[in-house]
Amino acid sequence: MEGSHQKGSNWYRCQYVSRHSAAAADAAGHPRVLGIKEDTVLDAVVDFLGDRIFGPDRLRLLRAELARAAAGEWREHDAELERLARELREVDRSLYRQTLRLEEHDDPNHPVVALATRRIEELTARREAIQEADTRLKAKRPSGSHPDEIAAMLDAVPDMRNAIRHAEPADLMEVFDAFDVTAVYDKPGARLELSATVTPELVTDQEKSDRPRGRSQDFVIAGAGFEPATFGL
Repeated sequence: MEGSHQKGSNWYRCQYVSRHSAAAADAAGHPRVLGIKEDTVLDAVVDFLGDRIFGPDRLRLLRAELARAAAGEWREHDAELERLARELREVDRSLYRQTLRLEEHDDPNHPVVALATRRIEELTARREAIQEADTRLKAKRPSGSHPDEIAAMLDAVPDMRNAIRHAEPADLMEVFDAFDVTAVYDKPGARLELSATVTPELVTDQEKSDRPRGRSQDFVIAGAGFEPATFGL
């Protein structure tokens, strides 16, 4: 898209025809004229950022989105970690019981002592296997950030709704660049598909220290993307 100014307004226009010719556009089924008014895009982007990035309902919207999307792989990962943790606790309880049986008998040749010793060896081997499986699973994280990590990043973003609604164009551009805002225009469907990216680097050290207690402090994670939101025009 390229910018143009006409009839007192700024427009974004597709460069397909100027780059490839009208004949190429006709052959590809691409409109010869494709443009959208800048104010239309800006209004939609500001509303999108206000709702999904800065607004009070952003975490609720995010969690609903994650429940529909990539959180499934993480749920399976976390469920397996919890299963291993439960099994480890059961093994530790069994080891404790076997140790008590050993303490009940002073005779090392007593049959109960022999059985308890053998059982302790079996449980110890099982415990080591569980710990190895836990270590492998933690090292093999699913792709992308954990839903809780994504929510923590979004929760740390300050509320900039008022600022972006009254910002100068240069300041708006800085915000859009920081959040990697992307807009895809579907002219036949009269829709704008908008997306943004939130990364830990967007939260300064000062902002982290000023956040109220209870918010996550874990920011050592990769950038997290948000599924596009669609706005009808």
